[in-house]
Amino acid sequence: MTAKSLELERCLPSSSSAPVVLLPDHNVENDPIVQAILEFKESERKLSRHEKLIKLSSKSSCQASTCQCTGWRGRSEDHLMSSTCSKSGCNHPLSSHVSHLESAKDEQLNTLLELVFDLDNLSATVNKDLKKPTTDRNYVKEETYDAVYHELRNFVYPGSCITLDKLFGTPPFENPNIVKVLMNFNMYKFGHNSSQLKIALKISKFFTKHFDLWKWTSPKELPFCKTYQNRKNYDLYYQRYLVFCVLPKYLHSIGPSFKTSFIFGQDLLKHTLKAFRMYLTDWCHASAPKRSNRQNHFYMSYLPKYMNLLEEEVYAVHSPIWDLNFKDSDLKQIVLTDSLYSGLDETKEVEHKDCKKKDKHLNEDMSVKLNEKHNVEDVFTEEKVIDILKNIQNEPITCSKEFGFETGPRGHQARTEEKNGVIRFVVIGNSLESRVEKSTMLWLMQLRNLFRIQLPSMPVRYITRLVFNAKHKTLALLKNDVPIGGICFRPFVSQGFTEIVFCAVKVDQQENGYGTHLMNHLKDYHIQHNILNFLTYADKLAIEYFKKQGFSQDVRMPKKIHHEYIKHYQDAILMHCELNPKIVYTQLTSVIRLQKEIVNSLVGEKHKQIEKHYPGLTCFSDGVRMIPIESIPGVMDTGWTPSTRITRNSRVTEETTDFDVLAKHLTKVLQFIKNNPLSKPFLNPVDKKVPGYYELIKYPMDLSTISKRLAAGYYVSRKLFIADMRRMFSNCKLFNQEDSYWADCAVELERLFQIKMKEIQLWDY
Repeated sequence: MTAKSLELERCLPSSSSAPVVLLPDHNVENDPIVQAILEFKESERKLSRHEKLIKLSSKSSCQASTCQCTGWRGRSEDHLMSSTCSKSGCNHPLSSHVSHLESAKDEQLNTLLELVFDLDNLSATVNKDLKKPTTDRNYVKEETYDAVYHELRNFVYPGSCITLDKLFGTPPFENPNIVKVLMNFNMYKFGHNSSQLKIALKISKFFTKHFDLWKWTSPKELPFCKTYQNRKNYDLYYQRYLVFCVLPKYLHSIGPSFKTSFIFGQDLLKHTLKAFRMYLTDWCHASAPKRSNRQNHFYMSYLPKYMNLLEEEVYAVHSPIWDLNFKDSDLKQIVLTDSLYSGLDETKEVEHKDCKKKDKHLNEDMSVKLNEKHNVEDVFTEEKVIDILKNIQNEPITCSKEFGFETGPRGHQARTEEKNGVIRFVVIGNSLESRVEKSTMLWLMQLRNLFRIQLPSMPVRYITRLVFNAKHKTLALLKNDVPIGGICFRPFVSQGFTEIVFCAVKVDQQENGYGTHLMNHLKDYHIQHNILNFLTYADKLAIEYFKKQGFSQDVRMPKKIHHEYIKHYQDAILMHCELNPKIVYTQLTSVIRLQKEIVNSLVGEKHKQIEKHYPGLTCFSDGVRMIPIESIPGVMDTGWTPSTRITRNSRVTEETTDFDVLAKHLTKVLQFIKNNPLSKPFLNPVDKKVPGYYELIKYPMDLSTISKRLAAGYYVSRKLFIADMRRMFSNCKLFNQEDSYWADCAVELERLFQIKMKEIQLWDY
């Protein structure tokens, strides 16, 4: 053992010569205690087999069938296998304690030696803590170490697989973990600005590094756990932190050490963020002399702003940073928050200008790429969407002048009154453990009277008993501090659902959207408390209301979960509502309205860009009764694609979207007609000097016009080509006499045209 190593104290009786290293009460990098432990374990591996068995005997149970001795105790100078144990009730020889180890391999003995060494260190640490003054003792840590010690004693046998999951669970304990949460937070708050995102990523890396090294505050010293339930939850997290993050650094036999940021998440961050922030602030000030001015400026300027924004999201009622499937490009995030206007402000004007230039170039590059896509959401930049959102939010919501009823989004009046402080929502209830305020009791009595009036079929005593039951709670809607509505409910946390007992709003207030807003507040309250199911019995008059609030008669919960808990009523129907934790129900209708307006605005902008006028079709005047949709000019430009047609033999006569192939076939046909001597009268338009021709023929056609149309890509369908050729022949036969030369040319050319079209399978008439 080197002089730099910490002194090893002897804590076992004289029968054992194993020194121990007292476990530290803090986490530091390059801990010298760890080095001391490794050096001592390496020296023990060099002992003889007999010496190893003697060391292991102190933690090996006696193998005699009737003996309860858990470890050999004898004189330190007596190392013979025939030496008897000095424990009362044992008196068996040393060989009885190590008989199960005689056939073990050397590597197995070395592993057990490490475990025994860890047990001695753990025992010494617990004994030392027991001697501390009461005010300095950490009872949760003592109980945890004691539990770990007794659990490890069960694994002192060859080939044992040590695990503590049975007592403390299996990591990770929360999902998403803190690392994922910070990445979500960075993209959510700073994803719109590349320079701010770089700063946020650097701070989050700094955050996780120190969070993993931070010594957690003991449960009794944590100032932010005010309720009994919060303390119990933190106790459990603190135990898991000791077992999976602290102890493995010194007790190598229990497995590798985990980083706290990888196995803990939302609940732990809510418990410890404020305490950790205080530690981080103190560390920054204490280590300031060791850092450069540039580093000090960075941490002093940006870290407080980052922590302020992080605290807002961590302690918010609903935040998307906890979402495992969080996507920073989701339009929903823009609608639900104004986070794009908040961020880490640059303190230097020069840096701010540089960032603007970089972002401008970045946006220009992105806009070029986005213009190549066809989705409406991808065509417009994020700034364009924000401008549209501002315009929509500034538009007033209209109301009917005659009756005063709102024609805007549902529940807007209730939300406006809540925002202006006209109404408010509180969760109240009776208590048998603590004093209840007079105002709460007064509200409960007023709600009892309201339920009695609105629910005349319910006995008054029954209503009173449930409203004032300590297990029930009531969400009260207060207007001028007087209840005008409420929902009485009872949560069954262990079963994962809440029973809604009474729900009522005063008759003269039911047209203002209070009932819907009241239920939405109740939904948000339960999502916050991780209860995602509502059950209620509704009579005939209440069924429609509950249907509008998302309830269904199709109860998807197993009957065994709720049957013995919920109250059953006659002449009522059981209804179920399953909540979506990703939805903020009090904002749902306004968010949907904003999303619709945004999409409509984007579609309108897109329509202006692609709007184009095409000439009308003239083929129907020549007898064509039907053409494919894709042959209408402009249809394909909208992005529409024809559906696949089922054919008998995949003939070319069916319309195709490969216009190059179609044009190639039509060119062959047109060239065949032009090369025929009979086509001379049709090569060019009829001279305008021919008397009476253009008075009789309203839609003239000739081969030169057809050639121009073919070259211009007009013939997107074979039927358009056939229609023009038929028009040319029919015009000739209509103007000239039946036995004339020109009429005979038209009849013969039309026959040859049909034959040629059939040869290349473009004719099926």
